[in-house]
Amino acid sequence: MEIQTENSRLKLVLGEIEALRMKRQRQLADRPHPSLKRFTQQELNDEAFPSYKNLLVGRSRRIPDRQTMMSIAEYLECASDERNDLLLAAGYLPIQIELEGRALERALEWAQQTMRSIPFPSMIVTHTQDIKGVNEPFRRLFDIPHDRSYDGLMNRIDFHFNPDLPIRSRSTFDKASFEQWEAHAINGINAFKREHLLSRYDVWYQKLLYRVQKYNVDEYLNMPDAEEKLEHTQTTLARMESSGELVPIRYRQVSISAGSRVYPQIEVFLPVDAAARKVFADLGCPADCEFV
Repeated sequence: MEIQTENSRLKLVLGEIEALRMKRQRQLADRPHPSLKRFTQQELNDEAFPSYKNLLVGRSRRIPDRQTMMSIAEYLECASDERNDLLLAAGYLPIQIELEGRALERALEWAQQTMRSIPFPSMIVTHTQDIKGVNEPFRRLFDIPHDRSYDGLMNRIDFHFNPDLPIRSRSTFDKASFEQWEAHAINGINAFKREHLLSRYDVWYQKLLYRVQKYNVDEYLNMPDAEEKLEHTQTTLARMESSGELVPIRYRQVSISAGSRVYPQIEVFLPVDAAARKVFADLGCPADCEFV
């Protein structure tokens, strides 16, 4: 009975692999692969699993171990759901994927409630880098218009790169601030790529890459991290509400996650220098916010 069960599982695993392999080959009919992959059985055998041909012809009946299944999924350029289907077929636990549907809605509701109790500029960000909410101090600090036409721009990529929003120009007002902004942008993109390495074939990930490329900054996608001593603070021009004057301030960000998941998370902006504390005080932040 155990042998029959194992054989059935092996057939299921091979069926899943072959279905994905042939799917990738069909996709090559529309466009050649950038790395000239052909997704043949021999290529899979050579590139990902040296015993694959033995499984196909019955010389081996051992189900690949979990790491091998991950290597096969990597070779087949699997999206998260495809990779988990392969793992489940082989009898392994799937890799936890990001929240979606009602579960995401509940987490966003929690984040909204939490953000209402935070007296500092804050925004809610999902794993797709969509900004799902900002509080009034955030809008005032970064001069985000209430105009509904800006709602479609509410993604972290747009927040940093879109020329129709004031953030980029106010964060790059001189040579030093531009170099700091650029270094943070490069490090942020690289950190995101590392964090979501297993999701890079997902549709949402590809859409996010396209979002970066439309701002003509795709050169940042393949640049190494900036120097290790990069300060965790950032600089921007902020408006003194008492005088209307734009002054340079330094701030830092703190992330708050809901439960055991990284996302959605609340990004909280805190002042670093005296000028920032004055601006934040004008926004209604606590007077002793430098001690937070």
